[in-house]
Amino acid sequence: MKLSVYLRQPDLSLSMLLLLSFVILCSLQVVVRFLLPIPFSWTEELVSASVIWMTFLGVIAVERRQTHIRVELLDEMLPPKPLAIVYGVFDLTILACLAAMIWGGWETLHETSFQKTPALGIPINALIGVVPAASVALFVIVLRNMIGRFRKAWS
Repeated sequence: MKLSVYLRQPDLSLSMLLLLSFVILCSLQVVVRFLLPIPFSWTEELVSASVIWMTFLGVIAVERRQTHIRVELLDEMLPPKPLAIVYGVFDLTILACLAAMIWGGWETLHETSFQKTPALGIPINALIGVVPAASVALFVIVLRNMIGRFRKAWS
């Protein structure tokens, strides 16, 4: 693949890099625990961080491309306008959940602003800051997809 493909999809590219780091760090944990009597504690913190970030960036990539898993029975049963309304209800529910995640994530960032991870001393906010940030991005993407679906159904 060309480099431009990865540059056009930074969320997906970064998710892939985080998955690679997750595999490498987990493998390192297994090898070190097998060989040494004292395992590394810092690898667990990095694995946790990579899983959190990978999950949210992956969700952004999937939602942006509209390639998430879904049951397509409704697509085949309903005409475009009722289908847009049904998916609009789904989207509104998702938007409500994302709004709660934005609010809750922001509050959590304020509550944990002074905390650091035990082994590496990384601010906790660097780990969980992706929750409200990704939720804002997802909110915009879901709203854009919903508007596009309604425009397509009524055009």
